[in-house]
Amino acid sequence: MSSIQLSEDLLVDIQKTLIKHDQDAQDMGVAVQYLSAITGLLLANFKSHDKAQKQQLLQQLYGFAEHVMNDNSEEKTAAPANDEAFGIWKP
Repeated sequence: MSSIQLSEDLLVDIQKTLIKHDQDAQDMGVAVQYLSAITGLLLANFKSHDKAQKQQLLQQLYGFAEHVMNDNSEEKTAAPANDEAFGIWKP
């Protein structure tokens, strides 16, 4: 997979676009459903791949999405509760 750049601005812009088409997309669960449906629709229209390749790509995307979710969830829960923690790690 190629390198991508995620940012808070990108997420906000995408959700705003979804909301322009459906006010229910203010709910994050609905917004995520739209993104999942868009992924499925894009894969369905991916003409250069057969069904097995599309299934394999979908599984890779699921794994990637799960990795991003876990990675970001751990960061938020593992953050120090106050500003007292500081350190520089050197290999």
